[in-house]
Amino acid sequence: MKIAITGLTGFLGHYITKRLVERAVYIQALVRNTSNTLHLQDYQKKITFIQGDMTDKETLKKFVQGADVVIHMAYERNGASFHEAANKDIKRFVEANLLGSIELLDAAKQAGIKQFIFISSCAVYGHIFSHIKLDEQHPLIADSNYGAYKASVEAFCHAYFMSKSFDTTIFRPVGIYGINPHLAHSAWYNIMKDIKQGINVEVSGGGKVVHVEDVAQAIDLAIGNKEASGKIYNLVDFYVDNMTVAGLARELCDSISIISGIPKQSIHMIDNTQSKALGVRYAGMGGLKRYIQELINRI
Repeated sequence: MKIAITGLTGFLGHYITKRLVERAVYIQALVRNTSNTLHLQDYQKKITFIQGDMTDKETLKKFVQGADVVIHMAYERNGASFHEAANKDIKRFVEANLLGSIELLDAAKQAGIKQFIFISSCAVYGHIFSHIKLDEQHPLIADSNYGAYKASVEAFCHAYFMSKSFDTTIFRPVGIYGINPHLAHSAWYNIMKDIKQGINVEVSGGGKVVHVEDVAQAIDLAIGNKEASGKIYNLVDFYVDNMTVAGLARELCDSISIISGIPKQSIHMIDNTQSKALGVRYAGMGGLKRYIQELINRI
């Protein structure tokens, strides 16, 4: 099986690569000439890198040629956060991400691929209706350019699926945590570093999280799976406030840091029943504690 993947050089891409190389698959990766591929060097015998970006039609045609499955998770942001990138240069944002995704869908159709997997985001929900269950059927009213982009690509995926061009599977992860190949980019890195050094910290906020290996697991479960055809899956484990994370870090490294702040509670819980039915087994609080310990050990 040949799998064409965009965004392979990113954080999630690293974990998907680790998982897929254990299967009898051949990977074709679309990378920009500025992409860092050093963290993938152990797997390069199974990966062909095709240089180009999402705005080049001819490159996209070459990229998907001969592929059975396309996994699309690339997002051009040039070092900015996901939401910042969507607000800086709207024209470039639309051309590189939205129009590029549509061109990729069309190239996949022309190449006769069997399945298209899109990594969307729970940012598509935006406005939450308190009287409606927050599952995959909840209305999509985005409250950000980033959420609007993801929802737009989802709509095009549905159109290609309904026209019987190929099977589609869509994943909507929340905040993804895990050890990043670029360690300082790992979730809560600065908090952990200060606590390990015994520095007092003030924290705020929190969010719904999912371990990166659980997201990679979900994608792996969907590949070639007819039960996942036309489906959308929320990928969410639980909500955690940053006060809790800081407290766990202090406990695990026996730090003298004083932690201050106000705990935050989640207002809306996202339903993950469908992803569990797919076979996803979430890491839970135990997984979070293991991650914090590993990150502390590496800092």
